[in-house]
Amino acid sequence: MSRTIKFVLLMGLTLSLVLSACGTPAPTAAPVVEATEVSIATEAPAATEAPSAEPILTISGAVEQELALSEADLRGMEVIKLNAEHPKKGPTDYEGVRLSEVLAKAGIQAGANALILTASDGYESEVAYADVEACADCLVAFDGSDLIMVMPGLSSKAWAKMVVKIEVKAAEAVTPPANPNIILATTTSTQDSGLLDILLPMFEEQTGYVVQTIAVGTGEALKMGEEGNADVLLVHAPSSEVTFMDNGFGKDRMLVMHNDFIIVGPADDPAAIKDLATKDAFVAIYNAAVPFVSRGDDSGTHKKEISLWAKAELDPMTGKPAWFIETGQGMGASLTVASEKGAYILTDRATYLANKENLQLDILLEGDSALLNVYHVMTVNPEKWDAVNYDGAMAFSNFMIDPATQAVIGEFGMAEFGMPLFFPDADKTDADFGL
Repeated sequence: MSRTIKFVLLMGLTLSLVLSACGTPAPTAAPVVEATEVSIATEAPAATEAPSAEPILTISGAVEQELALSEADLRGMEVIKLNAEHPKKGPTDYEGVRLSEVLAKAGIQAGANALILTASDGYESEVAYADVEACADCLVAFDGSDLIMVMPGLSSKAWAKMVVKIEVKAAEAVTPPANPNIILATTTSTQDSGLLDILLPMFEEQTGYVVQTIAVGTGEALKMGEEGNADVLLVHAPSSEVTFMDNGFGKDRMLVMHNDFIIVGPADDPAAIKDLATKDAFVAIYNAAVPFVSRGDDSGTHKKEISLWAKAELDPMTGKPAWFIETGQGMGASLTVASEKGAYILTDRATYLANKENLQLDILLEGDSALLNVYHVMTVNPEKWDAVNYDGAMAFSNFMIDPATQAVIGEFGMAEFGMPLFFPDADKTDADFGL
């Protein structure tokens, strides 16, 4: 083969290889655009938190079945809204379930006499069951995750917070005493004020004793004690009481309570005694010769009146002028006479307030230290009189100074008059009153 032909073949082969290597150009890839994920978040509505199923309140004690109630259990009852007058906060809105429904769910046994409310911090409060029964609007109310007691008309101690337990307390069975009958000689003021109507049923239920009450003036009550015709005395004439004890007629004497005397009279105040000192008021009444009613019955009130006339250096009791009217009756009856006569009269505050609606008499003088009215309970000395029921007398005396009874005394009158009619004093001494 000629050298020319070889050359041509070599060139063709080279060209073929070049063309094969070049090929068809690859398509240019499109720019990669990074996708941005767009997320439109739709916020789900907040779910209402379901009431807890964990127990938050237990009911125990004198019930048919003990309960451990959760918030869900409570809200499963009828939930009501109520605006109630809190003793300290005033009108406040509450939401909860009726306490009566909660107690009915447990089933209250016969003999229940109190509820013990216990808070999560250990605080305890005792509330009379009779008060709870009478309270249609008492609630177990929701306060966030806690429970509070809403107790309209009851004292602030009943409005317990953070309550986790309600214990129903029942009176223990009472063994009748060997000699169950006792005679109480007391003043008409304790009877007319209504205080004994509250206390005596409590005492009889708790002890099994039966009390025969004889309401007379303190002088007559002391005389009954001296003659052995009473077992125990509840009176308010300290100086005469001391004499009674010194003469050996009494065995025990205990301070119970006090209130005060006031002078009431016609609203137009013809003797112009309003805001005078007590001594000056008695002088003004005497000089004006306006009607004045005296009990004249040797009662504690009458003894106080006599001492006030003496301090004024006056003695209408001896001459008995026409304007000086003696009734010889108790406090309630004497107040009625004073109202009918348009007269002035010295009275204990409790009896006046208890009868105020039926009287045309206003308080004209009050607050003077000379008008203090202190009550003691005294047992008659069994060494003087064998028939005296000393055990019963001591049971009554101890009942009167018991903290639970003292609390009842301190609350008596609050619901009706907005103020107590008596102030408990078992934790004090006569020296505290200058006696």
